[in-house]
Amino acid sequence: MFQDNPLLAQLKQKIQDSKPKVEGVVRSTDKAYGFLETPERKSYFLAPDTMKKVMHGDKILAAIATQADGKEQAEPLELLEPMLTRFIAKVQFNKAGKLQLAVDHPQIKQYIGAKKAKDLALPADETLQAGDWVVANLTTHPLRDDRFLFAQITQFICRGEDPLAPWWVTLARHEQSRYPVAGQADYPLLNADDERRDLTDLHFVTIDSADTQDMDDALHIRPIHNDQGEQNGWHLTVAIADPTAYIAQDSDIEMAARERCFTNYLPGFNIPMLPRELADELCSLTPNESKAALVCDIEVDLNGAVQGEPTFCNAWVQSRAKLTYDKVSDYLENKLNGTNETAWQPETAEIQAQVDALYDLTQARIQWRKQHSLLFKESPDYHFELADNGQVVAIHASHRRIANQIVEECMILANICAAHYLADHIGTGIFNTHVGFDPKNLTAVCDFLQKELAEQVPNANARYSGETLSTLAGYCQMRHDIEPMAGDYLEMRLRRWLTFAEFKTSLAPHFGLGLTGYATWTSPIRKYSDMVNHRLIKAHLRGESHFATPADSVLQRLQEARRQNRLVERDIADWLYCHYFAEQLASGQKLTFTAKIQDVTRGGLRVQLLDNGASVFIPASTIHQNRDEMQTNADELALYINGERRYKIGDELPVELVESKVDTRSLVGRLAL
Repeated sequence: MFQDNPLLAQLKQKIQDSKPKVEGVVRSTDKAYGFLETPERKSYFLAPDTMKKVMHGDKILAAIATQADGKEQAEPLELLEPMLTRFIAKVQFNKAGKLQLAVDHPQIKQYIGAKKAKDLALPADETLQAGDWVVANLTTHPLRDDRFLFAQITQFICRGEDPLAPWWVTLARHEQSRYPVAGQADYPLLNADDERRDLTDLHFVTIDSADTQDMDDALHIRPIHNDQGEQNGWHLTVAIADPTAYIAQDSDIEMAARERCFTNYLPGFNIPMLPRELADELCSLTPNESKAALVCDIEVDLNGAVQGEPTFCNAWVQSRAKLTYDKVSDYLENKLNGTNETAWQPETAEIQAQVDALYDLTQARIQWRKQHSLLFKESPDYHFELADNGQVVAIHASHRRIANQIVEECMILANICAAHYLADHIGTGIFNTHVGFDPKNLTAVCDFLQKELAEQVPNANARYSGETLSTLAGYCQMRHDIEPMAGDYLEMRLRRWLTFAEFKTSLAPHFGLGLTGYATWTSPIRKYSDMVNHRLIKAHLRGESHFATPADSVLQRLQEARRQNRLVERDIADWLYCHYFAEQLASGQKLTFTAKIQDVTRGGLRVQLLDNGASVFIPASTIHQNRDEMQTNADELALYINGERRYKIGDELPVELVESKVDTRSLVGRLAL
């Protein structure tokens, strides 16, 4: 009787229109119901029938209805932004044989019906199998007046049993190629008329990891003496591989490098920014071969300060030895401490002279940076030892040794010189910049420092004012103040208030390094920004007077590619950690580690295992039984129990690993106190 009644429809619409409307994001639960969370941090119940119309992560407009019991409930009205557009999934088939997709997301449980795109490239047998990894696009959604969720498969990634699935799936997720850049038939030397100095008589050496093929920097050093024959400094020559000598600016290789921006270093292998025959062969500074290079000559006094103006030139250089970090470090440590009499020894007197002088220069530069800028906080790198089938054999922590410091200090010095050369002579370039604390966080930073350091630092209120901390000098002074203090709490807490480093086309300070300017040019085989800076420096050497400012699109792509590379590295590592520990837990092993707290939330603690770098979550429910007695202090990133600060970011504590969730790539632990 009331079906299709226009008056009833108008009444329903009027009632609906009278309800308050909110925008929010859908959050699913392990049950059939969910919640709508608004930017104001208010939460509304989503009933099971309404959850069928939405998906976890969808941003929607909803009407708020008050139920008979007084509780407010959200009723989805409009899809503002879907959680899924392009997504990664595993192929499934229902009982009727219909194709479905299991979305690779820990909070999305429902299967999505799907079909193959007409141009979908499949394996040789032209079939999709259950467990295959694919890329899909969401094509229908119930809040778009469609009956159900549906997707189209646009890319086949790999079979489910592929041992390299963690690599291929992660690269596809972040839209990065798994394939090297296509090369050319040959690589003639460009700009052959450019003057190139012949420096092949200098005894250059390279220092890299034993398995490095793309060697892009070589070093030569000689002492400088005054008229009385006393040493008063060093003359350092930094030779950097010159791929722009073979890559035309309008070439396909240049365009590919501009898109990739960086070589992707993954567990087990890398995906180079340039064709391998360029990165690993023609441009790599391999021993006893004459190679094109861009060279910087720098004079440094015994205190580590640069003297005069560094000079650049095109050159031919020849490395005389491929040295490795571990062997050089063994030699220097044995020389300094006599700890290993069987340590590697330089093969010739010339090599020994180079290594010894580079060590002395490095110590002077470390002292200079300690006084005039900032030093890096020492922390290990973690790497996976893999079997041929991609399985993790072991996880190793690598600490920076003396030889790593030598190369690091020489490259930092060269990049400082390049920044000021670009600014003074060219007026543009790609500069690495960092402005310190985000201005919107300055008040919180000042309050925090003044409170935490009031007793240790005289006149803390003035020393840590917003005006002071906004300057490079004030920021460096603050870092010097906290450096000798025990523990990592202050540094890790302050890190959350910092901005991200940025690429800019004009000289600007880099607060994180404590420098007035920094521009990388020392890794052009691996970084596109360095290629750009090479071209600008070489144009100036050629006598050109007009220099095109790098486009904003290039800076944006560099920023995005850097972010993508970090996510790729993190996501693959999470996957490998879970596989590695799942096998150990399945065998009944009790796994206990020392861990450092990385984050504190209402849900629990996020910690890093110091032995291997794995990230582990400790649920709050396992820390203290009564949740009402637990409080999280967001300003301090600390967990209080009954008013006592019990755990804070930077604390170290014993943790037992209890679960490895391979499907969601997450590890769960508990305190082993």
